[in-house]
Amino acid sequence: MTTTEALLLGRRRRLAVAMVAGFAVVVAIALASAVIADLADLQGAAALADRLVPLLVFYAPAPIAAAGAYARCGGPACLAVGVVPAVVFAALVLVGTVLGVPGVGAADSPLGGVTVSFALVGVSGAFVGYCAGVTAAMLADLAGVGDDADGRTANDTD
Repeated sequence: MTTTEALLLGRRRRLAVAMVAGFAVVVAIALASAVIADLADLQGAAALADRLVPLLVFYAPAPIAAAGAYARCGGPACLAVGVVPAVVFAALVLVGTVLGVPGVGAADSPLGGVTVSFALVGVSGAFVGYCAGVTAAMLADLAGVGDDADGRTANDTD
């Protein structure tokens, strides 16, 4: 597989799925714990969640996408990382609506606007991170450091 195909389409499917699913689990746990801390009126946990949730939702997609691009997980997986916070937020609101959790239902938040905003910010950050990861991977290939598109190190011979 050429370097371009590896960077655009990806060649490490299992790693790509693990990257997206793992990030989804981390975001889901953070958002759910923020809601639980707020409902239980735990001031320390709520303060920690106030710092952690924006970090995960707005800032984490870029470095995760950069690492995924460098590992040649592919563009679709790297951009999917940017959509994860929006999907997890929408799922949390829908579950909160069905279960009747106070302060979480769709009537309490503009679900569409917030979800689209999360998705736009996340995908923008993931795209920038993906571009940085592709640049780093191409520079590493040029320098002969790390794996090439076929998974061989620079010192391997046929």
